[in-house]
Amino acid sequence: MQIAHSCAIRAEGEKEDSQLKNSQLKKLLSVLLALGVLMTLSAPLAAAEDNTYNILYSGELTTLNYLITTSENEYSLAANVIDTLIEYDKFGRIQPALATSWENSEDGLTWTFHIREGVKWVDGNGNAVADVTAPDFVAAAKYILNAQNASSSADIIYGVVAGAEAYYDGTSTPEEGAEPAPVTEWETVGIKALDDYTLEYTLLYPVPYFLSMTTYVCFMPVYEPFLLEKGDQFGLATGNDTLLYCGAFYLADFKPQEHRLIAKNPHNWDAEHVYLDGVEYTYNKEASTISAELYLRGEVDEASIDNAVAEEWLKDPAKADYIRPVRNTSFFSYFYSFNFDPKFDASYEPENWLLAVNNTNFRKAFYYGIDRIKTQQIIDPQNPENVTFNTITPPGFVNIDGLDFVNIGGLDEITKLGTGTFQEDKALEYKDLAKSELEAAGAAFPIKILLPYNPNVTGWDEECQILEQQLEGLFGTDFIDIIVEAGSTQGFLSAVRRSGMYALLKCNWGPDYADPQTFTDPFAADNTYNFMDKGFTEAGENAKIVDQYYALVESADSEVSDITARYEAYAAAESFLIDNAIVVPIGSGTGGYIASRINPFESQYAPFGISNLRYKGHHLLAEPMSTDRYFDEYDKWLEERDALN
Repeated sequence: MQIAHSCAIRAEGEKEDSQLKNSQLKKLLSVLLALGVLMTLSAPLAAAEDNTYNILYSGELTTLNYLITTSENEYSLAANVIDTLIEYDKFGRIQPALATSWENSEDGLTWTFHIREGVKWVDGNGNAVADVTAPDFVAAAKYILNAQNASSSADIIYGVVAGAEAYYDGTSTPEEGAEPAPVTEWETVGIKALDDYTLEYTLLYPVPYFLSMTTYVCFMPVYEPFLLEKGDQFGLATGNDTLLYCGAFYLADFKPQEHRLIAKNPHNWDAEHVYLDGVEYTYNKEASTISAELYLRGEVDEASIDNAVAEEWLKDPAKADYIRPVRNTSFFSYFYSFNFDPKFDASYEPENWLLAVNNTNFRKAFYYGIDRIKTQQIIDPQNPENVTFNTITPPGFVNIDGLDFVNIGGLDEITKLGTGTFQEDKALEYKDLAKSELEAAGAAFPIKILLPYNPNVTGWDEECQILEQQLEGLFGTDFIDIIVEAGSTQGFLSAVRRSGMYALLKCNWGPDYADPQTFTDPFAADNTYNFMDKGFTEAGENAKIVDQYYALVESADSEVSDITARYEAYAAAESFLIDNAIVVPIGSGTGGYIASRINPFESQYAPFGISNLRYKGHHLLAEPMSTDRYFDEYDKWLEERDALN
């Protein structure tokens, strides 16, 4: 039996997709040239003046504390300024990093890492402060497992490490009237520094994907004397002096809502493979709108390109050379979440929404009624079907003996629907059933559906408008009233999703490690993705759905020795979730075009953790990467990877 990690599987899928895109893009450009669509740049694209990569951004960091966050916008900084025990090279192969070697015990329960000697913690001026040692990993875990610190990644550790959950529970504040959990000593937790350079993890059960977990933020180290000195000021997003750094870069400057600069760390253990002098981020709340123009002026080295801009640039032979396809290196999954515990204003009729969302036929009407090809055209206008899939776990994430996880059990039938989940007849049939049942329950029509979007994300507003028009056109405005509204430009996740300020919302989740379990996390008890354990009515079949789902997940979690049985159990849980239309899978959120002066095939490559967010290994290109060069570099990457295999 072979458990194939997604790097190899995804690469084969990318090859097929890229060849299709290459052919279609070349055809499109040929047609445009044949029609004589010729335009010239209004201003020349300037060459980079130094070796710093310049980016415009609009979403400010709310914390620098990588020990508590699971937000990609926030841990993308940690990915570059804090190193991990291992890392992945550009072909997806595990490489030593802060650990030079490691071994796993015969029973699979104990992992021992040998920490690299001489690695330095540096401050915001790049000055060495102390050595990175094994106790730094213990200190980080102890902080995360203290429930009073409210780390959103604590469950990842206590889900696999012996004694960790009991310790965490002992630090928790009990609910009113409840007995506090017994307090346990840290020595009972299976995370120990055997000496300054030997780190040991003892697990609850054999975890074959444990190495992949160590590339996530909750397995990063922290220098304990600095952590204790800073106290509640540790990691505040106020400047560069609230953290110490041991990564390829350090935070050399940070002025919130102005700019931040990560500079090459001269003390990094692998500085010879860090080719950029730094990455400069400049704040502008209109970044998504103006970045393309600033890119043409040579003021930034990267720009997001929406559909309108891509269409314009592709019509111009000169501008067409300044953009390339987005390389989808992540396995982020996107899905529409129904909110089962609405907290929005009374004007949006939350009680009426609760009646509707608790009706399975209502949800299934949406499942079959959403035309995802139309909405995914915002992501990839030329090939929306390439960024559309029907499952929560993306195709190619993991497989057993060549059988993709999404083709196991009930997921296979869902996957084979392809783009066929949009079925007007079924959608209208479920709508009629839902309307009859909801009328009997006293629901008022049309049902108001608050659909917010993040104004900082290019194209999200347009996607919501397409969804509104398509669904109201299908179901009628006498049945539903979709209300599209802009969410907060600052802290959108906290203000909207985590606060329950929506009825329907596009959400995403990225894997933290190489196991299907990671894609159950957004739906766990007390989640802030759809609050599914809080909002179901107590009467009727719907009351049983959450319990049934959690029982299926628990069964999968408990299967640790037979990987085939484990995957089959997770497939059963996921297909149950989808069959009951608790969420509506969309597909990938990455596609279309980008303008950039870096080669995406130089980046670290892994479908989980933080590897793909790192700038280590990148060179600043003298000229932007064109589509033709993109595919040339991709072919080269495939050849080199195949030669290594």
